[in-house]
Amino acid sequence: MKKFLIIFLVICNALQLAANTANPDIEAANKAYNKEKYNDAITLYNKVLEKGEIASDLYYNLGNCYFRIANYPMAILNYERAKKLNPADADVDFNLKIANTKIIDKIETVPQLFFIRWWTLLSNILSYDNWAIVSLIAISLFFIVLFIYLASSTYQLKKLSFWIGFSMIFVTIFSIHFAIKQYNNINALNQAIIFTPTVTVKSSPDEKGADKFVIHEGTKVILLDELNNWVKISIANGSNGWVEKQCFEII
Repeated sequence: MKKFLIIFLVICNALQLAANTANPDIEAANKAYNKEKYNDAITLYNKVLEKGEIASDLYYNLGNCYFRIANYPMAILNYERAKKLNPADADVDFNLKIANTKIIDKIETVPQLFFIRWWTLLSNILSYDNWAIVSLIAISLFFIVLFIYLASSTYQLKKLSFWIGFSMIFVTIFSIHFAIKQYNNINALNQAIIFTPTVTVKSSPDEKGADKFVIHEGTKVILLDELNNWVKISIANGSNGWVEKQCFEII
């Protein structure tokens, strides 16, 4: 039941995004950005976001504004939020990589197993709302070819419609899976960006805990556990430890 509810919400969101019209606040923010009034643009973009009009393009534009004023942690945070909503956006990915070259920490990522990497790349070809649209198209085609299969009297047409229908079932299953996967990722609150200039990561959730390593503002972390005012985090190379909750902003 939960999966069907998620699918319904994904499809509704896709239809809502398709129906969106131009927002005057967004147009004003874009004009401010083009005039290099980046602080004004930041105020206007945040005004739109505060109204609940969340979109990948908004976070991307906001990230560009922060990048222009050299506020790289905020730029990275907004690029990461844009990437969560639309992992297929090459511009977001490119700008995020550039922004990460501007911060202190250069952490090597632990390589994924090849099939996990391929599966992730495949799921990121489209955004979750586009995967939902693909599933709608695929299931519609399935019913069309099912009708052709039942109505046809020739063997060749029955065979062709059978295999097309069979393939549409697989496309529907995989596209729904990818849509749900990305939808859950968007709503997960398990990633964050460090905003304190220098953070000493502890071995235990206590000031008296041993120092393990140091990270700096702009670094992305994964949130693993929480105890009182402390959160256990891990970084891209697999190292983990405890930091105080107020030192990061959730993506």
